[in-house]
Amino acid sequence: MIRPSKGTVETLLSDIGGAASGNQSFDLWVPNDLTLRGRPACTDIAMTIVLDKVRTMGFDPDGFVQTKNGRVYKYKAKI
Repeated sequence: MIRPSKGTVETLLSDIGGAASGNQSFDLWVPNDLTLRGRPACTDIAMTIVLDKVRTMGFDPDGFVQTKNGRVYKYKAKI
């Protein structure tokens, strides 16, 4: 699967809702270059926003896999 190297934080937040719904775990593709509200976003800030949403939905981080154009973050339901 070819994954883009650019994306938006807004899209990631939307993807979380769909991926997490009814699941005990999910993966989230995060491209290397992100924007927030149409402006370049620092990865640290973008992932803080993502993590906040993930945790409020009842999930915890479960590692990641580095790829050429970004990372695949893994999340699992809190026990």
